This record gives sequence, C-alpha cells and structure tokens, in this order.
Amino acid sequence: MPSDRHPAAPRVLAGAVSPLTADLVHGPRRTAEVLATGRVGTYLRVGERVLPVLGPDAVALPTALRVVDALDPAGLHAGAAVLVGGGEVVLPSVTVTAARTWRPARVPTGRLGPDDGRVASLLEAATTAAPAWLVDGVTAAATATDPDPATRSLVGRGPGLTPSGDDALAGALLLRRAAGMPDADLAAAVRRRLGATTAVSAALLEGALDGWATPDVVALVTAVARADAAAVTTLLPAVLAVGHTSGRDLVTGLAATLAVLAPTGRIAA
Repeated sequence: MPSDRHPAAPRVLAGAVSPLTADLVHGPRRTAEVLATGRVGTYLRVGERVLPVLGPDAVALPTALRVVDALDPAGLHAGAAVLVGGGEVVLPSVTVTAARTWRPARVPTGRLGPDDGRVASLLEAATTAAPAWLVDGVTAAATATDPDPATRSLVGRGPGLTPSGDDALAGALLLRRAAGMPDADLAAAVRRRLGATTAVSAALLEGALDGWATPDVVALVTAVARADAAAVTTLLPAVLAVGHTSGRDLVTGLAATLAVLAPTGRIAA
C-alpha cells in the first residue's frame, strides 16, 4: 500500500551576506569543503577563500554569511562537501539563502591622539597573562628593519582556528591603520606567511590587512588610536571575551604596537 508520508521539505533560512564574500554566494554553484563546524556556525573553503556561515551567537566576522536562527550541525564535519552559489549555501540539514546584504565594520584611517598613559595602562592591565613571546614578537615585528623573522615566529603559532600569534598581528595591523601609520614591509611579510596558518585565520589576517574586523574590535581599535580611555574601558570586556584567548591576544597586539608608536616612558610590569 503506498505511503501518504512524504520527505520533509529542506529547512530554508534567510541570511545576510557580506559584500566581501557576496561574489562567492551569488556566483556559480560549486562544491565547497567544510573546514570546521561548531555550535555557532561553520567555516567553508570555497576555492582559495573562506566563507563563514554563522548563527546569531557568533561574533560578526567581516566575511560572514549571517543567519538569524541557529544552524543545525547535523551532517556537518570537517572535510564534508556542501554547495555554495546561486545565492545560497546548501548544507545537509538546511539551505541558507542570501536574502540581503549587511555592512561589515572597518577601521577608519586616522591618527594617534595624545595619550597621557591611561590607555596604555588599560591595555597592559588587560594582558598581564599574555606570554612573553607574544609581546616580544609583536614588538620585534613593529621595530625591526626586516619584519620577516618576527613574522615567521608569530604566524600560525598557538592552538586553535586562530592561533595567538595571528590574533596579535591582527591587532597590530589594525592599530597601525587607525593611527595612520601603515607598515608596508610588515604587511608584505604577513601576506607571505598566510600559508603557514589555518585557512580560517589566514582569512581573518587578510581582512585585518585591509582594516576589516568585528564591530567590537573596530570600535576598540578606534578608541585606542584616539586615546579615548573612557571608551577603551567600556569596550575592552567584549573584546577580551572573544574565544579562549583570541580577544586577549589581539589586545596584546594593540598594547605592544601602541608602546612602539606612542611610547610613554613607562615600563610595563
């Protein structure tokens, strides 16, 4: 006897795509590889680039396809194949459509404001647990005539999808942009080492090279450059809460770079 039951229609969720990756989502349909997946979303390798597909609990990464509802991780694991293109991302248990576009945050190019030491003190106090190699590496990368050795010691060093060295370098690159003091040699050195870290972290470093970051990070970096101690005090907790140590490591990069760009004469504890 034929069954009256039919397979359930695939779940469809509306998403908002970043203009930085809209070409991937709206381009020709092709197979993408799952790099990593977790409670807040999944990261896909599409060609040579990374597309984060993130739920509402994830930080707003600048290249993300953002979804207002939680994603079902069923059938998702590293190495799995999914489809991207034609305005949607087809996952095993859900299809995400790019219904609209959202604007990612970018650090504005500016200059350093006069700091009486309060901002430097706030950053130092927030990063007392940072490993010495991280502070020394960022300082060397910011001061050496040839930043390649220091960059080699940082990129890819540390555990997780975004190693500590990468997070600290991202902070350094973002603050240099906000201060109006870009370092072309450092940027070139970082670009040469992108293959030495995870694909996810390389994508975030590439974004930082052009000033892109999460809204909380952009706001903090801008406040540091403007020497706005009150704003730094307000914004620090949200950034420090990112990841296991990612937020702290990024702030370590800010602290070490600020000490180079605007030395106060104080000696960090």
